[in-house]
Amino acid sequence: MNKPNLPETVQPGKHYSFRADMKLNIWAIVAVLLAVVSRIVLDRHQDWSTPLRAAVALSPLLPSLLYVRSVARWIRGMDELQRRIQLEACLFAMIGTAFITTALSMLEGVGGIHISRLQHGLGWEGTFASVMLLYILGNLIVNRRFK
Repeated sequence: MNKPNLPETVQPGKHYSFRADMKLNIWAIVAVLLAVVSRIVLDRHQDWSTPLRAAVALSPLLPSLLYVRSVARWIRGMDELQRRIQLEACLFAMIGTAFITTALSMLEGVGGIHISRLQHGLGWEGTFASVMLLYILGNLIVNRRFK
């Protein structure tokens, strides 16, 4: 019989399982590493053709999609309450990231903020970091509400 996908198995505490954590998050780790490598490669090979540079730049998207699939499977294996908690935390993270991106864009448009790194949005790393931080915050908020 399969072990249930408990949220506690990937959160610090007495039920934590490194194996479950890696099974859930390995594709996120691969995506981040691939994004770092692709940025380094693109900086060193400015002379490559545009299609090749585009393929290298987009390469982190495949492991990102596989990460989304693993999270969806993890959430599907939960009971109804835990599924609701995780989905609300995910929704909080996604809407929060969209709000932050929109606010930064609006502030940039009126000259209220000028950060050259954010000229074209948060970028891959910033978006990923925003989603992860807001997911953790959303998880804390939602879990607190149901206790």
